[in-house]
Amino acid sequence: MPSWYIKHSPNTITAPEKEQLAKSITRLYVSVGLPAFYVQVHFIENIPGTSFVGGELHPNFAALTIYHIARAFKTDEAKRGFLAAVDEILNPFFEPKGMEWEYFIAESSRDLWKINGLVPPQPGSEGEKKWAELNKAVKL
Repeated sequence: MPSWYIKHSPNTITAPEKEQLAKSITRLYVSVGLPAFYVQVHFIENIPGTSFVGGELHPNFAALTIYHIARAFKTDEAKRGFLAAVDEILNPFFEPKGMEWEYFIAESSRDLWKINGLVPPQPGSEGEKKWAELNKAVKL
């Protein structure tokens, strides 16, 4: 699972923009072989007066936390390539809004992950291909 949590200042991202951003993020992962339903994008709009950066109220900020479990980066080159792909999604989205943003990625061990009580099939396996085709977790 990649799971994205996008905490943002109030009234900075509209519902259609959220959907557009979620679809762009999902396409990134599908392009490297993950089933679309693995991808979660959660938007959390801060309550006015609750977003501070450097101790100062910040009215136009987004902080993104990205968790990776389904895959882990094997090389520094893979990390740099992924960060560049994320920037290609986020920069054109946030820059025109005059927003500031920050993100980080945390990786977790795949053996600590289940979906609907099922252990996900191994990457690239026939089982994972079946899950991707059905776009849901099923007993194999």
